Amino acid sequence: MTSFEGFPEICSTAEIAPPDAFAHWEQLVAGAITEVSIAPTVSRAFEGRIRSADFGDISVGTVVAEGHELRRTRRHIARADDFHVIGSVVLAGHAQVEHAGNRVELAPGAMIFYDTAQPIRWRSEGLIEDLTIRVPRQQVVDYLGIRADLLPAGMVIGEGGVGLMLARFFRQVAQLHSTDPASAAVLASSGIDLLGAAATIAAGERPGRAQIAAVNGQQVLDYLRAHFTDPELTIERIADGCRVSRRTLYRVVAEFEGGLGAVLRGMRLERARVLLVASDFRSIAAVATASGFATERQFYRAFHAATGMTPGEYRVVARSGADIG
Repeated sequence: MTSFEGFPEICSTAEIAPPDAFAHWEQLVAGAITEVSIAPTVSRAFEGRIRSADFGDISVGTVVAEGHELRRTRRHIARADDFHVIGSVVLAGHAQVEHAGNRVELAPGAMIFYDTAQPIRWRSEGLIEDLTIRVPRQQVVDYLGIRADLLPAGMVIGEGGVGLMLARFFRQVAQLHSTDPASAAVLASSGIDLLGAAATIAAGERPGRAQIAAVNGQQVLDYLRAHFTDPELTIERIADGCRVSRRTLYRVVAEFEGGLGAVLRGMRLERARVLLVASDFRSIAAVATASGFATERQFYRAFHAATGMTPGEYRVVARSGADIG
């Protein structure tokens, strides 16, 4: 089990002696997420780590930890300087939560919302990993246009759906963060629409137009990433696969830089770059096919236009270890 590698590991109990691990973990969670009290639920040595990155008001990260019980009490709340809404997607493991009058069981794929202005009791009996997206409470209230007491605290979106979509979205942010933090920050800021859609769905309401557009856009990108190597991928198949109308799909892809063709070409070229360096791909034709290009000629033209090199030239330079930008 690994947290999103693109985010830096800001804290871990790895170097802490077992008797001090929980006190240290409380401090780490307080600094990265919110102030809480923690106690173990397993007899084995406790281990935990957090990867996190801040993008303006949005803080995103993953937590991997052995079984423990976490409590945020009225004492913690009384001395807090500010409050947040936290969207949490369980990636592995199980937990039980009591929050805002709700008692829920969390399983992989489930997403829950926490309001740090209210008490929280959270318990896991074994290793668990989750993704957390933390946004200032007032910003979420203003964004959703609701009273603070109507926030979807303790409400859950079941396995799959927009919760896992958010996890995939921020996994992409993490990957980009490791190479281009500025661009990752721009991408992360659009995640507020996805988070807003999830919060609205959790509250039993219908998302607004901007939120629906964000969900549809991410859904289309997820489908393209899963099927871009198919050279016969069509608008009709994409629309059917995403369960949207062709009209909606055209509206969604109009927001993509360069349109649908540019997005697909970019995905195919990125795959081709990787395969050209791989030792188990000997022919350029095999790389073209495995990357989703309909013909070798189409691959040559697209690759040269994007890189200024033929695939063969790129392969020689890349395998030599030279910088190809």
